[in-house]
Amino acid sequence: MSASLFQPRQPAAHATLPPDRPRPPVSQFRRATVTLDGAALAEGVAEVADRYGIEPQTAAVAAVAAALAARHHRGRTALAVGTLLGPVRLLDVDVELGGRSAATVTLGRLDAQLETDLEAGPESAARSGVAVLFGRPAEQWRGIEPQLADRDLVLSLDPDRKEAGCEFDRDLYDPATVTAFYESVRQVLVALLDAPELPVLDAEDAEQDAEAQAAPVAPGTAELTAGEGLLAGIWAEVLDVSPAGIDADSDFFALGGHSLLAARVAMRAGTVFGVEITVEDLFHHPTLSGLADWIERAAPATARPIPAAPAGGAQPLSSVQTGIWLAEQLNPGAAQYNFPLSWRLRGTVDPQALRRALDELVRRHEALRLRITESEAGPVQTVAPVAAAPFETVELPGLDEAGLAELVEQTVNAPFDLAESALRAVLVRLGADDWAFVLVVHHIVCDQWSLAHLVDELGALYAGRETAPGTAPGTAPENAPRTGYLDYAAWHRDVLAERLPALRDHWRESVVSAPEVDLTALHRADPGPGLRGGCHRFEIPAGLLGEVEALGRSTGTTPFMVLYAGFLGLLHRYSGQHDLTVGTSVAGRNHPQLEASVGSFVNLVQLRTGLAEGLPFRELLDRARTTVIDAYTHQDYPLETALRERRIHGAQGSPLTSVIFELLNVDPVRLALPGAAAEEVPVRVRSAKFGLMVTLEATTSGTIGNLEYQADRYDAARIARFVEHYLSLLTAVVRDPELRADGWLPAGEPADAGIAPGPAAVSPAAVDPAAVDPAEDGHPEPEADEAAPASSRRAALETVLADLWAEELGVDSIGADQDFFALGGYSLTATRIVARLRRELSVTVPLRVLLVDGTLAALATYIEEHEPDLPGLHRTIRVIRLARADEHRQRQTADQERSGAS
Repeated sequence: MSASLFQPRQPAAHATLPPDRPRPPVSQFRRATVTLDGAALAEGVAEVADRYGIEPQTAAVAAVAAALAARHHRGRTALAVGTLLGPVRLLDVDVELGGRSAATVTLGRLDAQLETDLEAGPESAARSGVAVLFGRPAEQWRGIEPQLADRDLVLSLDPDRKEAGCEFDRDLYDPATVTAFYESVRQVLVALLDAPELPVLDAEDAEQDAEAQAAPVAPGTAELTAGEGLLAGIWAEVLDVSPAGIDADSDFFALGGHSLLAARVAMRAGTVFGVEITVEDLFHHPTLSGLADWIERAAPATARPIPAAPAGGAQPLSSVQTGIWLAEQLNPGAAQYNFPLSWRLRGTVDPQALRRALDELVRRHEALRLRITESEAGPVQTVAPVAAAPFETVELPGLDEAGLAELVEQTVNAPFDLAESALRAVLVRLGADDWAFVLVVHHIVCDQWSLAHLVDELGALYAGRETAPGTAPGTAPENAPRTGYLDYAAWHRDVLAERLPALRDHWRESVVSAPEVDLTALHRADPGPGLRGGCHRFEIPAGLLGEVEALGRSTGTTPFMVLYAGFLGLLHRYSGQHDLTVGTSVAGRNHPQLEASVGSFVNLVQLRTGLAEGLPFRELLDRARTTVIDAYTHQDYPLETALRERRIHGAQGSPLTSVIFELLNVDPVRLALPGAAAEEVPVRVRSAKFGLMVTLEATTSGTIGNLEYQADRYDAARIARFVEHYLSLLTAVVRDPELRADGWLPAGEPADAGIAPGPAAVSPAAVDPAAVDPAEDGHPEPEADEAAPASSRRAALETVLADLWAEELGVDSIGADQDFFALGGYSLTATRIVARLRRELSVTVPLRVLLVDGTLAALATYIEEHEPDLPGLHRTIRVIRLARADEHRQRQTADQERSGAS
């Protein structure tokens, strides 16, 4: 039995972590938990144990004891240690660390002492407020929970699972104090590895350190608090800068931070400090001291772990995947969601080593083995067994550059059969030391963030630096991410179920009433509806980008916000519109477990911004900042829900804007193969994903822009001028932010901007399927639909469709011009209807017919035009009539029985 919570046993003063607040007279032991970097701690413990020839548990106990004793400037302390062998127990043991003994002596003595104490139990030991649980899974410690209930701090480490955490009394400690203590434990391990003869703790030196710390600090050189120091370390790692250059007044965004890096900081700092941090919090508290103060005041909270999804079987797509799948149904056979990469390799290349590296990459990451198929319930995904990756080696010596370009273009533009694979690779041998390597991955299993890490890992595997010898086929290596994509998809569905009502309320106005940006001024003379893609490349000069960054620093905005605001100004000048909506991508990795995961997480959100007449650019920039932060805060809104909301409310056009603006802040994709120099060759798919999409990317040579557009709609010369105007406008406004809209471009530019009239409204004509007279039971039917008049065939077809819709949507009556989505339909319902049409009528209808113009009349028209024979129509009508006749007889019988009973 543990001591009563109302009569706690006080630990020795030197045997607990100094509290942040006085210990209350009656402790309630209110617990909080922080998750720690278990992998780093486990690695440090293992390396120290191996270096000194001691047990890993001894290394862990020594590091915790040294960090604890240093807080009191003593050479000894006590710890409560959980037994590793035999029955689970918790024992308080004395740990001697002081004097001038070198680490080798101290650790050897401690190793022997622990072996004796943990077997027999020490005769006497100070009671410690700090417990160390090492070497067992968390569930095995549950038997001693009563003994842990009144400890101030319980540090646990499972080295096999590489999991670590700390539970603490939140009446005594702040999360920052606990995580700083953990960091000091890790630093002890690092010190023992860097200097094997370093004393674990030297009491004499500790006293000198204490005197030095008490010395006055010169003005302007104030040291960081423990929380600020820990936060500065996170910033330095994420921003790739020296910690020495970060002080309390440092601004995250002025140091080079942006929204994607802010997401990484939020995830890591949230884990370390045990609070929930969002990107929005970092925008509102951009300085180190400001964010540290906010964290200190924040309520303790930890992200719920992402649990493992049920193993085996088909699983629904994630919301991100569903959006991609829907977009592909609108344009089947196109390759707009292919991620293509192409390199020219000059030097020695080992095709078999590259094949093995790719096979291992696919084995490690389940996202690369996902197979997408259609079912009655809609699209589903399964993880395929481990097998050889789709890799082809082609010998084409002497192939000229034009022939190679054609081969590469065919490879990257070939659509995927997602039921078979979402990845392909081709290695072309052009000469003894001349090769081309093409890698294509479908966006439904991989995003840009994942792609950079996959290519890095591929190079490391090729070089033999990331092999996993002795690993059984089909199992993940020790350093593979623990969170699989199916785990994420299942977890995210649960999260969305909780958040969707609030997200829908937040986005409804933007989604439902957002007008399309009118870019008639860019149209060709004969615009068409095709998806043929065009691309205009340009560069933002380094000097101009520097001015963009300087304006961002002075206005508390990011470079993306400045660039986006300039793009808004250009759209306003070209369209004449004051209500503009532009799409952009957000990373979607808002959980610590997702930072290193491979998969498709990126979501598309709308940035809807209003412009007033005569607006100065500085005010437009402020509005853009608000819009961007707001979108990042509510970034989980699914594309499918946006589509449905627009259709329910009668909005026309695409579910999200067809104009996209993005700044790629992900790690650059670099392929490094020992023995060969790799040069990336720009390549693109022929199909355009959106009407107009601007992508800016920072490279070693500057900021490169790509404006991809639908070449059947937009004129190439006008696109080129559009880009020139963007650079001119950007130059003008960063140099004079007070410049008003009429001064953003030279007078009279663009000369032909204007707003085209929208399509005329069509008034619906209701068609009640009940008005189609069913024939009497037993009436002969024609063998084929040609035997019936066209009007009769159309009426019969609408009868079948209305009955099918009514059954799937759960409604009684459907008019021919009623909208599928307005009746409660959504993409998976549409999938079931398409599947039933194929099964019951033997007709194939693309899903896009329902998604683009989801009326019964439009569906009937499509079937008439593309399936004139309709072999299953009258058979289905027959079934419907029999079912209705049977229902009629049942109602009559029930009425007669009720009449007789009365």
